[in-house]
Amino acid sequence: MKNMNPKMKKWLAVAGGLALCAVLVVLIGQRFQTPKPVDAPLPSQSSEVSKVTVDPSKQDSTEKEKEVTVTPPDTTQPVTTDNGAVSNGTEQTIQGDVSKPEYTEEQRQDPTQKPNGEKVTEPPKAVDHDKVEQPKETPKSDSQPQGGETKDGKIYVPGFGWIEDHGGGGEGTVGDSDGDINKQVGIM
Repeated sequence: MKNMNPKMKKWLAVAGGLALCAVLVVLIGQRFQTPKPVDAPLPSQSSEVSKVTVDPSKQDSTEKEKEVTVTPPDTTQPVTTDNGAVSNGTEQTIQGDVSKPEYTEEQRQDPTQKPNGEKVTEPPKAVDHDKVEQPKETPKSDSQPQGGETKDGKIYVPGFGWIEDHGGGGEGTVGDSDGDINKQVGIM
């Protein structure tokens, strides 16, 4: 190694690094290859031969079986599903347009039945809304405080619990600007 100059050492190191990279690429590439399928060995066959003899004097057993007849379905009357669907042309629809049922004024005012014809078992009772009594107190839940409730210098904020109330709020100032949003406003 003493006979080699620094330039030659550098080229050998580069060549060795490239060779090492090529080997690593080949090894990594082999990990991603799918293994070739191996055929499963065939099961061993038995050497026994069975003799089958056919007696022509006997009738075929299939002739004795009952004749099966299949009746085709009746297609003389086409099935009609008139749902307003259009299946030809460029404007095709799966379902027809929705139509609102029309009721007469007499059907709407009849208290013994609904507008669609269903009978009402008990007629509705009219309630005078001016005479309805409101509860005196709204029920309060002692287990869960309401948002904004204060106690012992703390305020309850839903989702955060009881936090210290410092009495301060947000602070705002008015900035002077000529209207250009890309300019600095105030001192930074």
